[in-house]
Amino acid sequence: MPQLAKQNSALLENINDGLFLPQFFAACKSEFGEENFNKWLAGLEIFSESESEVIFSTSSKFIRDWIIREFIEAKSGQKNLKSLAQSIRPQIKKVAVIFIAKTLDEATPNLSNAEQKVVNLSKYDNVFAFGTELNPRYTFKHFVSAKYNKLAASMAKIAAGIDAQISLFDDKIPLFIHGNVGMGKTHLAQAIAWQIKEFDAAKKVVYLSAEKFMYHFVQSIRSNDVMSFKEKMRSIDVLIVDDVQFIAGKGSTQQEFMNCFNSLVEDNKQVVLVCDRCPSDLENIDEKLKSRISGGMIVNFRNPDYQDRLMILQEKAKMMEQEICEKVLSFIAEKITTSVRDLEGTLKKLIAQKVLLDEEITLESAKVILSDYVRASNATAPTIDKIQKTVAAFYGIKISDLTSANRARAIARPRQIAMYLAKTLTSNSFPVIGKEFGGKNHATVMHSVKLVNELMSSDQQILQEVKGLEEKIR
Repeated sequence: MPQLAKQNSALLENINDGLFLPQFFAACKSEFGEENFNKWLAGLEIFSESESEVIFSTSSKFIRDWIIREFIEAKSGQKNLKSLAQSIRPQIKKVAVIFIAKTLDEATPNLSNAEQKVVNLSKYDNVFAFGTELNPRYTFKHFVSAKYNKLAASMAKIAAGIDAQISLFDDKIPLFIHGNVGMGKTHLAQAIAWQIKEFDAAKKVVYLSAEKFMYHFVQSIRSNDVMSFKEKMRSIDVLIVDDVQFIAGKGSTQQEFMNCFNSLVEDNKQVVLVCDRCPSDLENIDEKLKSRISGGMIVNFRNPDYQDRLMILQEKAKMMEQEICEKVLSFIAEKITTSVRDLEGTLKKLIAQKVLLDEEITLESAKVILSDYVRASNATAPTIDKIQKTVAAFYGIKISDLTSANRARAIARPRQIAMYLAKTLTSNSFPVIGKEFGGKNHATVMHSVKLVNELMSSDQQILQEVKGLEEKIR
């Protein structure tokens, strides 16, 4: 054992000796030729390095994708970056390339030691070696908090230990964040990881996808090393798991996941789970696991309304140091209702047009440039007609009942909920919604929205019904 420890110590001392990269580049030149090397590989930098993996970074998504396709996922029989790395350091099991953007005000992205450690996962590299790419821009600083995500952002900051309200809770509360694609769930989850490492570098943080959790668990079974896997997963301080829905139907993985979850919670460790749906809607998931997850704080990323979308666009434009006409931002906020990701995509397209072509963006030019985005958004965005059909089917009534003057509770309550959903999931005004519900006046719609909001705060069944309908409509 002393001899083995000595060998391991010597190996670790050589990991960051600075010799690997020159030797690796020389091997690449020899294998792929100097022209290919200079064109595709010469600009690579080491993002993180451990005993069993090397992660390179590039500031070009195009180059990243090309390298992955041509030099990492090479055809059988051809040498690739992994085999070349192994010829220098046989212990390497993974070689990857990630994209790290270079912004206008930073010629080279300089990550703090804390940020690098959270990616390397410290001494647990050999088990969870870079399970998921962490984006250095996914921090609280770059997260826009608006009305639709205020609770989620506040709870995330409490989980990260930086919110003033942390004193409200004596123990760590398991946090379950769910919502539609492109709403910022992953951004918020990764912000927790970055912040904890910056706030308390002594804590061990693991961020990985459910698929990676399953993969490493299965690998531990195959290598007859399950106990080591269990010990390592239970010795961490913070566990953040993305895409939890992917463990559905995986019985043994679910059991181990639940055991790990229980152990960490009992030891007052922080657990954060990210999913595309609420716990009750998870299919092929053990009921005990559902119940355990539901015992924590469940936070839903609701669809942002017009004011939220406008605020997001304004803040993102400021972050990019670009001035965009308020009428243009208002147009985007009104027309792009699918996701926050689509909002950012449209804004970036406009800014690219402005910067690269040196053209001032007007409302007229914006309408032309964003026509494809608007059509796609209109094709998938919730409509009052869709809301009425979904609500009527859910409560077993007719659409005509929703637009009638019938005040029976069995009809009036679904109508009020449908009006609430029409206001929160679409950009229609109170008068327009009233018109679509049989010519009701705007005051009736306003009353319905206020009433349903109050009922959701006091009646758990109404809350679950509304959340279920939101998921169906989206």
